[in-house]
Amino acid sequence: MRSYGSLLCIAAIAAWSQPAAAQMSAPPLTSALPGVSKISLTNAIGVLKYCQKNGLVSSVSADAVMATSEKQADQTSQDYIVGTSGQILGDAGKNFSISRAPGYLQSQACNLVLERAKTFGPQH
Repeated sequence: MRSYGSLLCIAAIAAWSQPAAAQMSAPPLTSALPGVSKISLTNAIGVLKYCQKNGLVSSVSADAVMATSEKQADQTSQDYIVGTSGQILGDAGKNFSISRAPGYLQSQACNLVLERAKTFGPQH
């Protein structure tokens, strides 16, 4: 009887520790998101259109950025077209598909692009 109780205790500990191990194996948030310091204005505007259409970014914030930058974006370029499909052309060729990302990363990726797009200004 004593060995049966020990087995139950070991099984309970093993079951309890599995979720903790799974949490520890997830990549850090910053490593999962793309670098956008070198994203083109055109790709950023396309991505923001995608994010707005899918409710992943504040429309008010995105509208404000797009009002000043959208006219400067070449809407026929490949960067814009892939952006509108949710593809971030990230730094060092590390592209990121918003639609394939876990839900908790999708709006974070959109917000990254939004913050970067705010820095372009009218001269870009």
